Amino acid sequence: MFEVGGQYANRNGTYTVMEVNEPKMTVEYEDGTTAELNIVIQHRIWENILAEQEIQNSRAARTSRRGQAKKGTQFFIRPANSLKAEEVGVKGWKEHVTVKQAPEVKISLGDRLIYFSIESQTFYAVGTVTGPPSEPTRRDHPPESHAEDPVLMFPLDIDARALHLETAVPIDSIEFESQPNIKNLLGDLQAFVAITEDEFELLAELLTEASEDEEEDELDEDTEEAFED
Repeated sequence: MFEVGGQYANRNGTYTVMEVNEPKMTVEYEDGTTAELNIVIQHRIWENILAEQEIQNSRAARTSRRGQAKKGTQFFIRPANSLKAEEVGVKGWKEHVTVKQAPEVKISLGDRLIYFSIESQTFYAVGTVTGPPSEPTRRDHPPESHAEDPVLMFPLDIDARALHLETAVPIDSIEFESQPNIKNLLGDLQAFVAITEDEFELLAELLTEASEDEEEDELDEDTEEAFED
């Protein structure tokens, strides 16, 4: 996993592996400081960094996708609870926005949302607003809809989602320069936290990869079960 003398990196900077004694390893950072790190955790962080670098190296493809987006598209992270994480996979699922929020948030057609589970501290779904808002019907069952606090319902296409929260993208694996205090902001279930398009695309790529990996794992499991039968 890690080789003595090899150079790797985490969120604190680049380091050289000096000694490996599982489950820990001793490393030296570029400034001369040393640290004892958990190998499994550092491996996950290193894989995330490599994934980010790979995405950054494919800017041409992302630029092409951005060119297809309409001018004025907004990019948000939407905090949610675990119940919504389960509901988001239901076909025809809609985002609800309280009327008192609507003038401030101003969600519109084409805007992009990434959903964040407060309980698991992971990003688990990517969605695109596909139409104008409407008042909820009985079929929508909006949990926050009542006389004093009505809501608007926005139709969504779910572009990608993690099937299991434990395999979704952890917040500690992503840095947001536009929102340095993002952890505090994502504790509010009513929030729509604006981020940059580059940050959104990076996170959306990681989420899509996580989703595809899950699907491949399930296919492998189905194949193994079929073979055993």
